[in-house]
Amino acid sequence: MVKRTFWVILGQAAIIFIYLWIASYLFQILQVKANEMERFYSYLLFSQTAYIPVGFLMGSGQMIREWKKEGRFRVNPLLIALLVVPALYILFVPYFLPFPSITPAIILTNPSAGTVIQIMAGYALVRSIQKKK
Repeated sequence: MVKRTFWVILGQAAIIFIYLWIASYLFQILQVKANEMERFYSYLLFSQTAYIPVGFLMGSGQMIREWKKEGRFRVNPLLIALLVVPALYILFVPYFLPFPSITPAIILTNPSAGTVIQIMAGYALVRSIQKKK
């Protein structure tokens, strides 16, 4: 069992590393296109959603365990309401919707806050799906 867990974690780490490498490459391509064409919405959308799949991958072990259980899938609305919805609000409202945001400026100007929020949103979304009998 320990060897299997080791290989699963190593596989997850490898997949996350490969995904981050591909995402970095796509960031460069989209940034060049945004500078050349002055159409930055694709770059902005990608930059606000690129790391959500990393959270999915981090929570995938729990999702696989849930998949093997008996019962029906249920979504935990409290987790969605307290983590996922505020994270998506912080990620999208200040950049895409034309009304004033209540997001603190320190979160908007911190370059690593968006990445952490994306990973948290992806992880919370995966963890909110559970099987109940």
